[in-house]
Order: sequence, then C-alpha cells, then structure tokens
Amino acid sequence: MKIDQKTLREHRAEFSYFLNRCITEHLVRLSRAFEGDLTAAVVLGTIGQYNVRRFHDEVVTKSGTTLLEALRSGAHREHLRPCNAMSVASSTGIPRETVRRKIAWLVARGWVRRAGRDQLYIDEGVVRDFAEFNVATVELFVGMLTQFDAAVPRRAEYGTARPRVAARN
Repeated sequence: MKIDQKTLREHRAEFSYFLNRCITEHLVRLSRAFEGDLTAAVVLGTIGQYNVRRFHDEVVTKSGTTLLEALRSGAHREHLRPCNAMSVASSTGIPRETVRRKIAWLVARGWVRRAGRDQLYIDEGVVRDFAEFNVATVELFVGMLTQFDAAVPRRAEYGTARPRVAARN
C-alpha cells in the first residue's frame, strides 16, 4: 500500500485518528512491558538506536543483506557504537541521575550491558524478551495503515471532487 502526501493532507483527521489510536495502544503495551516505566523504555530505545544506527546505515544498507542476517553473522560487533548516561540524558532531556537509575534497572533485567567505563550496549535479553512484542508492534502499525487506506476513498474512484456523504433522514 502506498499512501501519498496529498491523500495524507486531505484526510489528516482520519489519519490522525488511526495514528493516535495506534500510538496509544503501543504506549499501553510499552507501559505493561516496562512495569509502568515509560522513561525506562525511552532510555532503552535510545541506547539501542545509538548502538545500532551506524552499523545499519553504514554496513547493512550497503551489504545487500538484511539486518537480522547481519546480526546473526556477528558482523555488527565491531560496528556498534557505545553510548553513556550523559549522551542519553542529553538526547532525551531526561535528567542524568534518572537515566542512571533506569540504566541500573535495565541492566538488572539483562536488557543493557556495561562495558568499560560508562559504555552502554543493548544486551541479547532485549532480542529474547521483545521478539514477539516487536512483531506485534509492526502488525499494529501495518494494521493502522491498512485501516486508514480502507477508510479513505481513492481519487480514481471519485475524480478530483471529494465524495459526498449521504444525508441522514
């Protein structure tokens, strides 16, 4: 499905409804997965994105392989970029001491590991514990796009004029 910019603009109310419903459902699921601590979810996500971004952008996209294949081969290990509590605090606006507490919580769950002085990496527990969660998240997002696509009439069906809504008697 391809949704063009013009359709998004013309039907922004519908898109906002479906998007916000999807985001709300996702936030509820995140809250449950993180025992009500959405700040910990933001910290984990920030660490993970910081670690993997360079590997994905510089290695995976140029290799012709999928991210999963590259991760399974171990090719990522030399390309992961560590981050620290200060960089997480700086990029998120979360106070540094709060970030440090969240990191300790994430380390205890096996989702983050420390290496060297204040070098943080996502740990393999994230893959294990969030594999199904992430599949469900993608399904939720694709479902939202599918619902939007089904709810919005296509230009070819009604020409350049907007469809008329039948009046109720």
